[in-house]
Amino acid sequence: MDEQKDLENMQENDQKTEQEEYSFLQETIKDEAGGPARRLKKDLLRISCLGLVFGIIACFGFFASKPLMEEIFGEDPRKVTIPEEEEEETLEEEGEAQQEAVQTLDQESFRQMQQSMTAVALEADRFVAEITGVSGDQDWMNESYDSGNSVSGLIIADNGRELLIFARTSATEDAQEIRASFHDGSSYAATLKKQDANLGFGIYAVNRGEIQQSTWSQIKTADLGSSNTISRGSPVIAVGKQFGYSNGIGFGTVASTRNYADVADGEYRLICTDIAAAENGTGILVNLDGQVVAVIDQTISEEDSMRLVTGYGITDIKDMIEKLSNGEAIPYLGVKGIDVPEEIRQQGIPAGVYVKEVETDSPAMTAGIQAGDIITSIGGEEVSSLMAYHDALMEKDSGDEVRIRGQRRGSGGYVDITFSVTVGSRE
Repeated sequence: MDEQKDLENMQENDQKTEQEEYSFLQETIKDEAGGPARRLKKDLLRISCLGLVFGIIACFGFFASKPLMEEIFGEDPRKVTIPEEEEEETLEEEGEAQQEAVQTLDQESFRQMQQSMTAVALEADRFVAEITGVSGDQDWMNESYDSGNSVSGLIIADNGRELLIFARTSATEDAQEIRASFHDGSSYAATLKKQDANLGFGIYAVNRGEIQQSTWSQIKTADLGSSNTISRGSPVIAVGKQFGYSNGIGFGTVASTRNYADVADGEYRLICTDIAAAENGTGILVNLDGQVVAVIDQTISEEDSMRLVTGYGITDIKDMIEKLSNGEAIPYLGVKGIDVPEEIRQQGIPAGVYVKEVETDSPAMTAGIQAGDIITSIGGEEVSSLMAYHDALMEKDSGDEVRIRGQRRGSGGYVDITFSVTVGSRE
């Protein structure tokens, strides 16, 4: 008994000694997380960092895919509509001007008049853009290069996707790059949206999203007036590149409105002035209200008058501007004709459009229309003049099948003829 008791006491003493020997290793458990509040703060910080990284990646992804998304899901451009002109009496060129009270003019009156006309010109300059064609490694900013490879264009509309500019296509025929420069001196890449080779004009487009706000504040779309309300002696202002260099301004009067440019499927009134011009001049003519009345194109001038500003009357080309602005081709048959005057009708020739010439390989030639034929209707619509013929044709679209009726002279007089023609285009 005593031996067993001594053995138990010895074991108990050994355990105490061991506990005292390793007492410095006693473990103390601490809350490293700092409690629930600190854990919540760390979780929020981690989520914020992840959100920031995701946002940055999303932004880069959005901008990288923006052009493609706009192409696929972007809204269709707004249709451009040129308002129809109200019926107004055309001013007679001679003898019907209203008599006004005679006013004595002095130097101050002349100065005020000049200031007023200059203000109109500067305002009109805001809807003129310069289209430049760049070929090879030539510098489009070089003045001498710019002189021969740029034209003045007319800012027609903002369709919600593009800013549209109407101008001659001669400067960009072989261009590798096209630039559009505006009133404030800024320049942007442009593309030729649609063109018509009949008159040599087209619509250039500048991406709306690329134009800076500072440029928007300096430009405006053109106010298209009527060329039917001006007559010989009417004051006009030339703006653009009519002298062969940019930002030109010229003052003068209308010298004639009786000349016409005869082209396939119509004729266009020419507004001729006494304002000096370069042989390759381009630009616009505006009246004293700042409305566009003509688009300058010196290539249509005859040699004797090539040094004087001449342009297409705006009234006659509004339908072309509207179609090209909406990406539509100009309908083309290839007929050059004239009206049959009243005195000729009395000799037994039918009323309508007398065909002077049919262009080679044109839809009209393919259908069998010949010089000497007289066209009396297009698609069931009677045409008694070249203007009526042109208006009826402009209501058609390229690719349409139309029935043309007319008369052709035979051995026994004029006989009825009918043609089925597929409307074409010249782009």
